[in-house]
Amino acid sequence: MKRRSVTSLAAVALLAGGLLTIGAQSASALPGDLTAAMGRDLGLSPAQAGERLHRERLAGRIAAGLRDRLGARFAGSWFDPGTGTAVVGVTEPAALAAVRATGATARLHRHSLAELEQAKAVLDARQAPREVTSFYVDEPGNRLVLTATPGGRAAAERFASGTQGVRVVESAAAATPTGDLSGGGAIYMSGAAGGRCSAGFTATTADGQPRLLTAGHCADGGSLVNALGNVKIGDFSRVNWKDQNDFAEVTVDPASGWTLLPQVSTHDGGAVTIKGSTEAAVGASLCKSGSTSRWTCGVVTARNVTVKYGQIDGSAITVRGLVQHNACVEPGDSGGSNVSGDQAQGITSGAKLYDANGDGRNESCLAKRGEESVSWYQPVNEALKVYRLTLATG
Repeated sequence: MKRRSVTSLAAVALLAGGLLTIGAQSASALPGDLTAAMGRDLGLSPAQAGERLHRERLAGRIAAGLRDRLGARFAGSWFDPGTGTAVVGVTEPAALAAVRATGATARLHRHSLAELEQAKAVLDARQAPREVTSFYVDEPGNRLVLTATPGGRAAAERFASGTQGVRVVESAAAATPTGDLSGGGAIYMSGAAGGRCSAGFTATTADGQPRLLTAGHCADGGSLVNALGNVKIGDFSRVNWKDQNDFAEVTVDPASGWTLLPQVSTHDGGAVTIKGSTEAAVGASLCKSGSTSRWTCGVVTARNVTVKYGQIDGSAITVRGLVQHNACVEPGDSGGSNVSGDQAQGITSGAKLYDANGDGRNESCLAKRGEESVSWYQPVNEALKVYRLTLATG
């Protein structure tokens, strides 16, 4: 039987998480399509891309160690591409020296990260008004940020009453899950009429059975999952959507002849092999790939983001715990992989999109009108844990 390969439709980027002894990664050791994408979207030469990967890994390891050591005094961390170092916030002047001793930049902040995360949890427990579209902890700003529809500032401020350090940002762009119901693309739900999404990461069960991860909202198009040409991949077996999550598992049909590879596609004939799933820091570079906008890069801008996706009937579905970044994401990219270096990060969930054609359809990422894109993915480690799967690595 002819074997077929399922490659995660996704991207790659750079991750925090390395040892102090890791040397700079040479440009020749990086896939050419990775350095090309980083050059196009981040303005980096191949040599600069290798150096940045090295610095992000080092910064991630330093920040993780300081978080453990500082405990309640830890006020967040992020990667500063300008200096190529980790920046770590603390709430006590006495802790500044400990941060600087590691080579990281120290910042004195008012609120600890634990305090900000607790404040966000309070907001998560409230019923957000329709004017509020998302909210998250801004670690560099040491505050909570709420996004609201134009004219919705007062409603957002009432929603966050009693919470210190809140910033409200009004935005006309709509938060939209990015499955495309126009048909065509990477994977189809119940045939072309059921919609199009993108394949995510490959994984296995405890007894070695193959699974494919994608976005939970993609299952709204139907239970059957096909590839281009109506070739069956399998069926949705578990779906987490409308329960404040957005991920799903596809059981791959053994008779279909697919071989699941531990790779993500770069959409130009290349692929990046997945080595693990260490989480990238805020500020780390990241690329994503999907069946619409294909291979795009940006940086991680926030973690633990709550997003309200508006529905056609005027209702909203809330998803919590997403990661925000600024790579372009558009309809049809849902379910695709987000990768930092060779580390799997997450499954594309949605983005803020705008109506570029005046037809009432929000289908274009903000970068296309000269603004910073706002996109979200569901952390892959959460899906692996809930479904008790092992990420396929190579």
